[in-house]
Amino acid sequence: MPKTKTKAKVSAKDIFDKHVAKKIVGKNSKETIEIFCNLNYNHFYNWAQKHNLEERQVSSLVGFKDEFFVEILISQIINESKLSDKFYCKKVTANDKSGLSARAIKLKGEDKILTIGGDCVIFRKSDNKPLMIIECKEYIDMIRMKELIGESRVIKDEISKSINLLDDIKFCVFAEVLELTEGWACLLGNSDLKHKIDAIFVIRDGKRKDRENMPVATNILAFKDYVQNFLEGFK
Repeated sequence: MPKTKTKAKVSAKDIFDKHVAKKIVGKNSKETIEIFCNLNYNHFYNWAQKHNLEERQVSSLVGFKDEFFVEILISQIINESKLSDKFYCKKVTANDKSGLSARAIKLKGEDKILTIGGDCVIFRKSDNKPLMIIECKEYIDMIRMKELIGESRVIKDEISKSINLLDDIKFCVFAEVLELTEGWACLLGNSDLKHKIDAIFVIRDGKRKDRENMPVATNILAFKDYVQNFLEGFK
Protein backbone atom coordinates (compact mmCIF):
# COMPACT_ATOMS: atom_id res chain seq x y z
CA MET A 1 0.00 0.00 0.00
CA PRO A 2 1.54 3.36 -1.01
CA LYS A 3 2.58 5.65 1.79
CA THR A 4 0.54 8.79 2.29
CA LYS A 5 2.68 11.87 2.08
CA THR A 6 2.63 13.96 5.23
CA LYS A 7 1.66 17.52 4.47
CA ALA A 8 4.42 19.93 5.45
CA LYS A 9 3.48 22.09 8.40
CA VAL A 10 2.96 25.74 7.54
CA SER A 11 5.58 27.94 9.18
CA ALA A 12 4.64 31.34 10.58
CA LYS A 13 8.09 32.62 9.57
CA ASP A 14 7.67 31.40 5.99
CA ILE A 15 4.24 33.01 5.73
CA PHE A 16 5.59 36.26 7.11
CA ASP A 17 8.60 36.32 4.79
CA LYS A 18 6.63 35.38 1.67
CA HIS A 19 3.36 37.22 2.11
CA VAL A 20 3.60 39.88 4.81
CA ALA A 21 7.09 41.41 4.95
CA LYS A 22 7.03 42.99 1.50
CA LYS A 23 3.73 44.73 2.29
CA ILE A 24 5.12 46.72 5.21
CA VAL A 25 8.25 48.13 3.59
CA GLY A 26 8.13 51.60 2.07
CA LYS A 27 10.64 53.20 -0.26
CA ASN A 28 11.94 55.29 2.66
CA SER A 29 11.51 55.56 6.43
CA LYS A 30 8.64 58.05 6.14
CA GLU A 31 6.64 55.73 3.91
CA THR A 32 7.46 52.66 6.01
CA ILE A 33 6.15 54.43 9.13
CA GLU A 34 3.00 55.52 7.28
CA ILE A 35 2.32 51.95 6.15
CA PHE A 36 2.96 50.52 9.61
CA CYS A 37 0.70 53.09 11.27
CA ASN A 38 -2.22 51.85 9.17
CA LEU A 39 -1.88 48.24 10.28
CA ASN A 40 -3.42 47.12 13.56
CA TYR A 41 -3.30 43.72 15.26
CA ASN A 42 -6.27 42.46 13.25
CA HIS A 43 -4.47 43.00 9.94
CA PHE A 44 -1.76 40.54 10.98
CA TYR A 45 -4.27 38.18 12.57
CA ASN A 46 -6.25 38.11 9.32
CA TRP A 47 -3.10 37.37 7.31
CA ALA A 48 -2.42 34.45 9.65
CA GLN A 49 -5.98 33.16 9.20
CA LYS A 50 -5.81 33.57 5.43
CA HIS A 51 -2.77 31.32 5.27
CA ASN A 52 -4.21 28.74 7.68
CA LEU A 53 -1.81 29.28 10.55
CA GLU A 54 -2.71 27.58 13.79
CA GLU A 55 -3.87 29.82 16.61
CA ARG A 56 -0.64 29.45 18.56
CA GLN A 57 1.34 30.57 15.50
CA VAL A 58 -0.47 33.89 15.30
CA SER A 59 1.61 35.40 18.12
CA SER A 60 4.75 34.32 16.28
CA LEU A 61 3.67 36.14 13.14
CA VAL A 62 2.75 39.25 15.15
CA GLY A 63 6.15 39.11 16.86
CA PHE A 64 7.99 38.84 13.55
CA LYS A 65 6.44 42.05 12.25
CA ASP A 66 7.79 44.20 15.10
CA GLU A 67 11.31 42.79 14.79
CA PHE A 68 11.17 43.15 11.01
CA PHE A 69 9.81 46.70 11.17
CA VAL A 70 12.48 47.84 13.63
CA GLU A 71 15.30 46.37 11.54
CA ILE A 72 13.94 47.83 8.29
CA LEU A 73 13.33 51.25 9.84
CA ILE A 74 16.81 51.45 11.38
CA SER A 75 18.41 50.32 8.11
CA GLN A 76 16.51 53.07 6.29
CA ILE A 77 17.53 55.64 8.91
CA ILE A 78 21.17 54.63 8.45
CA ASN A 79 20.93 54.92 4.66
CA GLU A 80 19.04 58.22 4.69
CA SER A 81 21.55 59.69 7.13
CA LYS A 82 24.35 58.63 4.76
CA LEU A 83 25.87 56.50 7.51
CA SER A 84 25.79 53.11 5.79
CA ASP A 85 29.60 53.09 5.72
CA LYS A 86 29.65 53.43 9.50
CA PHE A 87 26.76 51.34 10.89
CA TYR A 88 24.57 48.31 10.23
CA CYS A 89 21.94 46.40 12.17
CA LYS A 90 20.74 42.82 12.40
CA LYS A 91 19.07 40.30 14.69
CA VAL A 92 21.47 38.35 16.89
CA THR A 93 20.76 34.88 18.26
CA ALA A 94 22.84 33.64 21.17
CA ASN A 95 24.18 30.16 21.80
CA ASP A 96 27.49 28.63 22.84
CA LYS A 97 29.06 29.50 19.49
CA SER A 98 27.52 32.85 18.58
CA GLY A 99 25.96 35.98 20.02
CA LEU A 100 27.11 39.21 21.62
CA SER A 101 30.01 38.75 24.02
CA ALA A 102 28.48 39.95 27.29
CA ARG A 103 30.45 38.55 30.23
CA ALA A 104 33.89 37.06 30.76
CA ILE A 105 34.11 34.55 33.60
CA LYS A 106 36.30 31.74 34.86
CA LEU A 107 34.74 28.30 34.47
CA LYS A 108 36.67 25.32 35.82
CA GLY A 109 39.84 27.36 35.66
CA GLU A 110 39.34 28.35 32.02
CA ASP A 111 38.29 31.66 30.47
CA LYS A 112 34.66 31.56 29.32
CA ILE A 113 32.69 34.16 27.34
CA LEU A 114 28.94 34.33 27.99
CA THR A 115 26.83 35.59 25.10
CA ILE A 116 23.42 37.20 24.72
CA GLY A 117 21.17 37.93 21.75
CA GLY A 118 19.04 40.85 20.65
CA ASP A 119 16.00 41.31 18.42
CA CYS A 120 17.79 44.15 16.63
CA VAL A 121 21.37 45.21 17.31
CA ILE A 122 23.12 48.24 15.85
CA PHE A 123 26.82 47.72 15.13
CA ARG A 124 29.70 50.02 14.23
CA LYS A 125 31.16 48.76 10.96
CA SER A 126 34.78 49.62 11.60
CA ASP A 127 35.17 47.07 14.39
CA ASN A 128 31.76 45.32 14.55
CA LYS A 129 31.23 46.77 18.01
CA PRO A 130 27.60 46.48 19.21
CA LEU A 131 26.27 49.91 20.14
CA MET A 132 22.57 49.43 20.83
CA ILE A 133 20.29 46.48 21.58
CA ILE A 134 16.57 46.86 20.86
CA GLU A 135 14.24 44.24 22.31
CA CYS A 136 10.78 43.96 20.75
CA LYS A 137 7.80 42.98 22.90
CA GLU A 138 4.19 42.43 21.90
CA TYR A 139 3.30 43.82 25.33
CA ILE A 140 4.87 44.71 28.66
CA ASP A 141 3.07 43.25 31.66
CA MET A 142 4.46 42.73 35.16
CA ILE A 143 6.31 39.56 34.19
CA ARG A 144 7.93 41.11 31.12
CA MET A 145 8.71 44.31 32.98
CA LYS A 146 10.69 42.34 35.56
CA GLU A 147 12.36 40.29 32.81
CA LEU A 148 13.48 43.46 31.01
CA ILE A 149 14.78 45.03 34.21
CA GLY A 150 16.72 41.83 34.88
CA GLU A 151 18.03 41.79 31.32
CA SER A 152 19.28 45.34 31.73
CA ARG A 153 21.25 44.20 34.77
CA VAL A 154 22.74 41.24 32.90
CA ILE A 155 23.86 43.57 30.12
CA LYS A 156 25.05 46.65 31.98
CA ASP A 157 25.61 46.07 35.71
CA GLU A 158 28.76 45.27 37.57
CA ILE A 159 28.34 41.64 38.63
CA SER A 160 30.83 39.90 40.88
CA LYS A 161 33.13 37.25 39.41
CA SER A 162 32.58 38.54 35.89
CA ILE A 163 33.91 41.20 33.54
CA ASN A 164 31.29 43.26 31.73
CA LEU A 165 32.01 43.37 27.99
CA LEU A 166 28.97 45.51 27.06
CA ASP A 167 29.21 48.22 29.68
CA ASP A 168 28.68 51.21 27.37
CA ILE A 169 25.96 49.74 25.15
CA LYS A 170 22.45 51.20 24.90
CA PHE A 171 19.55 48.92 25.79
CA CYS A 172 16.10 49.92 24.52
CA VAL A 173 12.64 48.37 24.32
CA PHE A 174 10.12 48.65 21.47
CA ALA A 175 6.72 47.44 22.69
CA GLU A 176 3.26 47.27 21.16
CA VAL A 177 1.31 48.11 24.33
CA LEU A 178 1.65 48.45 28.10
CA GLU A 179 -0.30 45.84 30.04
CA LEU A 180 0.45 47.52 33.37
CA THR A 181 -1.84 49.24 35.84
CA GLU A 182 -1.78 53.01 35.71
CA GLY A 183 0.30 53.12 38.88
CA TRP A 184 2.97 50.69 37.68
CA ALA A 185 3.11 52.38 34.27
CA CYS A 186 3.67 55.72 35.99
CA LEU A 187 6.44 54.33 38.19
CA LEU A 188 8.15 52.62 35.25
CA GLY A 189 8.11 55.81 33.21
CA ASN A 190 9.02 58.30 35.92
CA SER A 191 11.50 56.59 38.21
CA ASP A 192 14.64 54.50 38.20
CA LEU A 193 12.54 51.31 38.35
CA LYS A 194 13.59 50.54 34.77
CA HIS A 195 17.15 50.30 36.09
CA LYS A 196 19.56 50.26 33.13
CA ILE A 197 16.95 50.32 30.35
CA ASP A 198 17.86 53.45 28.41
CA ALA A 199 14.51 54.00 26.70
CA ILE A 200 11.11 52.33 26.34
CA PHE A 201 8.94 53.07 23.32
CA VAL A 202 5.28 52.00 23.42
CA ILE A 203 3.72 52.37 20.00
CA ARG A 204 0.00 51.73 20.54
CA ASP A 205 -2.48 53.15 23.03
CA GLY A 206 -4.71 50.86 25.05
CA LYS A 207 -4.20 47.19 25.84
CA ARG A 208 -3.85 43.97 23.85
CA LYS A 209 -7.63 43.62 23.74
CA ASP A 210 -7.84 46.89 21.80
CA ARG A 211 -6.96 45.17 18.54
CA GLU A 212 -8.34 47.93 16.34
CA ASN A 213 -5.91 50.53 17.73
CA MET A 214 -3.32 51.60 15.19
CA PRO A 215 0.30 52.42 16.04
CA VAL A 216 0.68 56.09 16.98
CA ALA A 217 2.88 57.91 14.48
CA THR A 218 4.31 60.33 17.04
CA ASN A 219 5.46 57.41 19.19
CA ILE A 220 7.26 55.77 16.28
CA LEU A 221 8.74 59.09 15.21
CA ALA A 222 10.10 59.49 18.75
CA PHE A 223 11.81 56.11 18.33
CA LYS A 224 13.16 57.16 14.93
CA ASP A 225 14.51 60.44 16.34
CA TYR A 226 16.14 58.63 19.26
CA VAL A 227 17.97 56.22 16.96
CA GLN A 228 18.93 58.92 14.47
CA ASN A 229 20.29 61.25 17.15
CA PHE A 230 22.21 58.38 18.69
CA LEU A 231 23.85 57.45 15.38
CA GLU A 232 24.65 61.02 14.43
CA GLY A 233 26.37 61.41 17.79
CA PHE A 234 29.02 58.97 16.54
CA LYS A 235 29.90 60.99 13.42
